[in-house]
Amino acid sequence: MESHRRLRLGLAGSWLLIRYGLAGPARRVPPIGESYSAGERFTAVPVQQGLPGCAFSDRRANVEHRRRREARRNGADRGLCSAISGGTPLALCSREGRPERRQVMERGARTQAGYDPMKIEAQTIMPGAMVIHADDEQILCGFPEEVAKACFARNKQITAWLIPDVRSRDGVVQWALEFPLYVALFLQGLFAKGKKLTVFAQRRDWADVVEYLRLTLLGLSRAEMAAAGVEPEVVEFLEREAFALALKRADGSVAGIEDFLHPVFFDAEGLARFGGLTIRAHGGNCWSFETAEDRLERVRLETEGEPLPPYTQPIDPATTPILPQQLEVITLGASNGFDITGPCSNMVVQAGGHFLLIDSGPYIRQVLEASGISLNQLEALVLTHAHEDHAVGLSALLQLGRRIRLFATRETAEIVRRKLAILNPEVEDPRGLLEKAFDLVRVEPGRDYDFLGVTLRFHYTMHSISCVGVELSTEDRGLTRRVLVVGDNNSTPGIEKAFASGVLSEERRRELLELYERPCDLVIADAGGGLIHGVTADFDENPSSNVVYVHTGRLPEAEAHRFTLAAPGHRYTIIPENSRPTPLERDCAARALAASFDCRSEWIGALLDAAVPLSVNRSQIVVRQNDLTRDLFVVLSGKLAVLVQNGPGSPQALAEIHPGEIFGEMAVIIERPRTATVQALTPVRLLRVPGETFRRFAARENLAGQLQNLWNKRSDIQSVDILARLPVSTLNALARAASQRRVEAGATLIREGALEKTVYVLVEGRVQVYRQGAPLRVNGAEVVLYPGQLFGETAPLCSVPRNASVVALEACGVLAIPGEDFKRVVDRVPRLHYQVSMVVRSRRATQQPAA
Repeated sequence: MESHRRLRLGLAGSWLLIRYGLAGPARRVPPIGESYSAGERFTAVPVQQGLPGCAFSDRRANVEHRRRREARRNGADRGLCSAISGGTPLALCSREGRPERRQVMERGARTQAGYDPMKIEAQTIMPGAMVIHADDEQILCGFPEEVAKACFARNKQITAWLIPDVRSRDGVVQWALEFPLYVALFLQGLFAKGKKLTVFAQRRDWADVVEYLRLTLLGLSRAEMAAAGVEPEVVEFLEREAFALALKRADGSVAGIEDFLHPVFFDAEGLARFGGLTIRAHGGNCWSFETAEDRLERVRLETEGEPLPPYTQPIDPATTPILPQQLEVITLGASNGFDITGPCSNMVVQAGGHFLLIDSGPYIRQVLEASGISLNQLEALVLTHAHEDHAVGLSALLQLGRRIRLFATRETAEIVRRKLAILNPEVEDPRGLLEKAFDLVRVEPGRDYDFLGVTLRFHYTMHSISCVGVELSTEDRGLTRRVLVVGDNNSTPGIEKAFASGVLSEERRRELLELYERPCDLVIADAGGGLIHGVTADFDENPSSNVVYVHTGRLPEAEAHRFTLAAPGHRYTIIPENSRPTPLERDCAARALAASFDCRSEWIGALLDAAVPLSVNRSQIVVRQNDLTRDLFVVLSGKLAVLVQNGPGSPQALAEIHPGEIFGEMAVIIERPRTATVQALTPVRLLRVPGETFRRFAARENLAGQLQNLWNKRSDIQSVDILARLPVSTLNALARAASQRRVEAGATLIREGALEKTVYVLVEGRVQVYRQGAPLRVNGAEVVLYPGQLFGETAPLCSVPRNASVVALEACGVLAIPGEDFKRVVDRVPRLHYQVSMVVRSRRATQQPAA
């Protein structure tokens, strides 16, 4: 930017510019990051024109002059290759008049020469924010939404703030101070170390800075809540819980904003001094910076233009339109204010084609549009609480073309009213801005409110400031369908600890823990962790089939395959507009059911009549190990993984499920909890058959014994390494062809030279391989096979006689698969053919028997 004007001079620099004929009318001073152009002329700034209180060092100038003179004597200096620009390349004229570009000395070289000025650099880290580097100080200048994430992404260690003049512009807040404060308090630990963060500010702005952060960190006082009309009993428990979670001074009292920040005010001349640094405020987001050896003039902080979120993972725009649905939740993000990967945990509820936004976090316009929703489609907003990751986007909604309803508790409405007034002082009536922009509905938790046929019932959570969650419910064909948005809530251990210490009453404890036990069609749960957020383990015993986690950018590796993490644009349809499969979907599902069950066609029709189509997001958990759901699923498109958790660590992947296959039938037949987790590897389209409908079908067709036998054989087949990850349909085909046999010790399963072609899976016991009547040895060891090994595959695959004998060493259990059936399945599945062929070739190469 042209406003970034810098000269790193001192007396030595001034003398050198004059000495080499470079003084004169200045054509331009290049922005930071640009190079000086060949032949350009620059004007030295005399010492007396510097900022008051700054002086250049004659001693350092003399040291530098002597060093330069010695360098010229040694022939090392053909022109001006000086330390005056602190790292910026210079293009200057040599003594011979030829333009040349030279890199200035690094700081270490300047130090060795006796010249080590305090270096000043300005680096833009995102639109509306830059960091001023002055020696060891890193001053954050500008606070647009999500600026803390930009600092993380660029590894900035902020030591001071410079409060900008512009507070909000074009619907984007430029005073988003909350998470930079959290970084200083909780990540840098300044308060615990007894330190304060230096803040450069205009005296007129300071009270607003303190008030904005007080409302964010501490919420309303008891008197303020009472004045806002909050019921006394609510005031009582909100204040008690906020006190328990607040930072404390040594005497046990709640720490205030003044305990965290140290203001440095600009004086009447517009100057603020901090150590050896002087800052001049020019107004309009423009400043100059100067030390004894360096100067950075008229740096302007630009806030115009389209804001760009600083996320490390781009927000992928929706590639398919949002279709009208009766009840659907669309998540806009899963992160919190510290996670740099993506947007915060806001969401949209669609009810019959009408859109309700739950929380309005950073860059709400962009994340809505990326999900396929226009800002002007919104008809209502639920504000759970006033923290920036949930409410800073309220400023963007001031740009709406029409008023919408805003559901918020009295205390949250009062906080955001005051925040909007602080951020928009230029409007005629800042304190009245909230009511002028929204139709405010002051909600009372425990009461019902209507949104176009969907009932909203709010509940208080336990958080650092007043916070609510909401349950949404509506009727569908005689059933009540429910979505629970838990809200930012403390974890189960945190709640129990608060109860044990007397912070929570027994009634309040039950209210909070009941949220983790409530069965719903969809649960959106807080997994942010720490002292004021929930964890995934809170819902381990929840009977809901679909729990989706937010407020965390990623789940721990051990939990990533047990739980569903929300993502921008993911859609969870509870009641679809078209609740019946299309004719094509019915046809695909009918073929899958006919291939899976030997039953009459009228029963397949009955199953499909009860089926409901379901779209599943990538990484979404469809069924979870140990849950009690009973539905059967038919896969129409996409791919899923079957996972089993047998202990700590990552789960074991058992199989993949592909289109034309079914899953979920086992829980219905054995009437036990789910034995495995099924997770979508891609976006998936399913038909969900109600468990009770399938149970009646299985009982009428006597499928229980047949299916259990099939599952047992399939499990034995999966014990073979090369067969373990086959599609379920392939495993079923092998299992249906296989027969279970018991073999006595000493019995011969395969005889060398025979023409029969049965393939075996060893399930129990040991067998030994013989060739020409003697035990076969490979690398000196006798060949003995153990459970989980396949043998006999060469004869059917290669159409050759048996090349060895296999004899049982003890009583054994095997699965016997007719060779023709095995070859037919192998030939139909290229993946299996490739793997079996590799085994056969490997055995031939090492003279191992394949029989």
